Amino acid sequence: MLKTGICSITMQQLEPAALVKLVKQSGLEAIEWAGNVHVPPGDLQLAADVRTMTEEAGLEVSSYGSYWKVVDQDGKPDSFSPVLESALALGTDTIRIWAGHKPSDAVTPEERELIIEGIGNALKMGEEHGIKLGLEFHANTLSDSNSATCDLLDEIQHPNLFTYWQPIYWLTDPEYRLTGLKQLADRVLNLHVFHWMFSPGAGSWGESTDRRPLEEGSEDWKVYFSVPLAPAIQHYALIEFVRNDDPEQFLRDASALKLWLSEKKAQPLEV
Repeated sequence: MLKTGICSITMQQLEPAALVKLVKQSGLEAIEWAGNVHVPPGDLQLAADVRTMTEEAGLEVSSYGSYWKVVDQDGKPDSFSPVLESALALGTDTIRIWAGHKPSDAVTPEERELIIEGIGNALKMGEEHGIKLGLEFHANTLSDSNSATCDLLDEIQHPNLFTYWQPIYWLTDPEYRLTGLKQLADRVLNLHVFHWMFSPGAGSWGESTDRRPLEEGSEDWKVYFSVPLAPAIQHYALIEFVRNDDPEQFLRDASALKLWLSEKKAQPLEV
């Protein structure tokens, strides 16, 4: 089952109440609240207030978008407790995490072991609450490619560990992206939905990327959405990265997402 929503980091300039109002207007179903902007880890009263305003608007808290990276910049273990407590206060059973700060092919065996141990400890802490952890599928982590993510999931082997998925912007080969989604499909939790054009070598991260209206990615996303995910898990398609951080563009993107999923429900595509 695939529901619709937004990562709150997408509209980081908005206060939580304004974002809730905008998402309600969009007709999407859920919000993943960001730990680096709207709901900092450890501020439990704020998390509880955000949960209340979300639910009173008829929306769901899909997940807690934490920026917990297991270890800090110095490679020392980072506490998971504030992250877990904030997720519980938000009323969600899903936390997005990052597997470290370095590319999978650049970590030492000792660094990798420390990250794996930290993720394992976080999984144990969340078990009694039914918490699922979803790896950020992203550069400079141990889950920065199709094979690296598969390897990490296989190594930890925990029923509550999953991965998010997004079309990796720096690897633009459509076949690579689709192959990865198929490989990971039974372990994908949520999808980050956006459409970018990428120009390798154009300069900085911001200079290399061109955020486009989501509707321009229709051809790609209809194929991605045709890949079946594990049926027993609730999945969310979460809009992330809107052109010019524009609320009006977000509303148009939300309309495109809803249309694609309604078409999929009416007549699923075959891959």
